[in-house]
Amino acid sequence: MMAQIAIVDDHPIFLDGMAQFLNSHGHDILFCAKSVEEALDRMKSGEPDLLILDVSMKSGGGLAILSSIRNSGSTVPVIFMTVHIRPEQTLEAIKLGVDGVVLKDSDPNELLTCIQQVMSGSKSIAPFVMEQALVHSISAPASETNVLDALTERELEIAGLIRAGLRNREIASRCGLTEGTVKVHLHSIFQKLGIKSRSELIIMMMSMDSDMPAVGMEH
Repeated sequence: MMAQIAIVDDHPIFLDGMAQFLNSHGHDILFCAKSVEEALDRMKSGEPDLLILDVSMKSGGGLAILSSIRNSGSTVPVIFMTVHIRPEQTLEAIKLGVDGVVLKDSDPNELLTCIQQVMSGSKSIAPFVMEQALVHSISAPASETNVLDALTERELEIAGLIRAGLRNREIASRCGLTEGTVKVHLHSIFQKLGIKSRSELIIMMMSMDSDMPAVGMEH
């Protein structure tokens, strides 16, 4: 799937190499930017199909750009590509709606796969990065109030099945519901918890109670 891509990184050699690599694999480069300010200014002239951002730059970083464009109402898919991302940065990025995270020392094909998955509407966060975020969220001090208390019994059941890795169709079958009803419950869960993705829901549940059993998994 060809995409018009914008790349933001403050290392010119890497930026040029990335642009050539993506061009050679059928993607168009809408623009390259070397700072937060330049990227946001170029975005005013038109959004790309996909943004690839470095997390750490001298003028700020990917989180600053992601926060700005999400606050403006933009839903353009965003991939972070970086040497290192701290667990708390990953959690913040998930809250802001990042679509993918790829480490710069990964095989180049992993970036191409991530782009394909994100452009198809899926999330694609490097397993190691997600694992570190989960460990961090579990070891962090628990909130005084368990926000999961806001969920109904059915919503807790569905949340538990999501945490267990089930997809909507599988959840519908397990709970005796239609897939559409599961989506309605999921929308309600997201609204009540102030989150936007299944990944964020899983992290929140594990940070609230790492021993919470997945509901409805008995055979």
